[in-house]
Amino acid sequence: MKRLFVIILVFLSVSVDAQDPEFTQFYANPLYLNPAFAGTAKGARFSMNYRNQWASLDNSFVTYAVSYDQHFDAIGGGIGAQVLYDVAGDGQLSTTMGSLVYSYHLNLTPKFTIKAALQTSVQQKHIDFSQLIFPDMIHARQGVIYETGETLPSNGDYFMDPFLDFSAGFLGFTKKFYAGLAFNHINEPKQTFLDDQTSILPMKITTHVGMQIPLDQTRNPKRFFSPNVLVQKQANFIQFNLGAYYIKDYWIAGIYWRQTPTNPDAAMVLIGLKRDPFKIGYSYDITFSDVRFGGQGSHELSIIIELPTKTPMQTTKWRKLTCPDF
Repeated sequence: MKRLFVIILVFLSVSVDAQDPEFTQFYANPLYLNPAFAGTAKGARFSMNYRNQWASLDNSFVTYAVSYDQHFDAIGGGIGAQVLYDVAGDGQLSTTMGSLVYSYHLNLTPKFTIKAALQTSVQQKHIDFSQLIFPDMIHARQGVIYETGETLPSNGDYFMDPFLDFSAGFLGFTKKFYAGLAFNHINEPKQTFLDDQTSILPMKITTHVGMQIPLDQTRNPKRFFSPNVLVQKQANFIQFNLGAYYIKDYWIAGIYWRQTPTNPDAAMVLIGLKRDPFKIGYSYDITFSDVRFGGQGSHELSIIIELPTKTPMQTTKWRKLTCPDF
């Protein structure tokens, strides 16, 4: 039954406008959250992310992401690159995406900085039709016993034609406050295995706002409280993430609640450790929606490596973004 549950979800994702994969530790995957984060690390930053959604299923939904970004004064901002691979179920539907990003850095006032970014991506999807279960294969009492009458590729495998995908992002921040706006899939590219001209990848709009409040009344505080809000809209789907982090020295802990307008989705807990040049985070989603009856909980792991730069501080135009790392 769990296998059938996965296959039904995959079939739905092929038949309707699907939503993008998501990450609980959205700040640990900065380019995926908002391309304007490219170059917010002064030196080279490498981010690696792994998510296993509804891990109790025999064949869950797994997403991998690897990215690099860095600031360069010579080009007035940052560059970034990312590769993402997402597998829905037992290899039935997979997505591979490669992205390149440029972000422009502008110190608008002595205290306020803005960044604007453009991103170009190439995506390709693959599906193994031989693993899908169609309605005409199901017997009311005996389950899946029939051969389908659907026309399928001869070898069962099918690769969608690669397509271009464009995104843009904006970010503004001070020493304590930060806010961003991202537009993914601006061109709403066609994505279909059946040459259906109405099957598009809908634009995703992301807004994120937060601040980092020092709890120590000293020049170099060691403890911070950081409330954050993230709102995403893609087609008719809207999601809210509300939560906060507590930061002390090398440690960070967080708790979030994820909600749609009509559906409580999950509570998320996180713990992270920062010891230069490494940052490691683990989070677990406690599912509250009806999906919990088929698949419970989601695991996520992030590793960030930030390498130091030899550029003298007095010659750089770069300005530090004070923002949680997970």
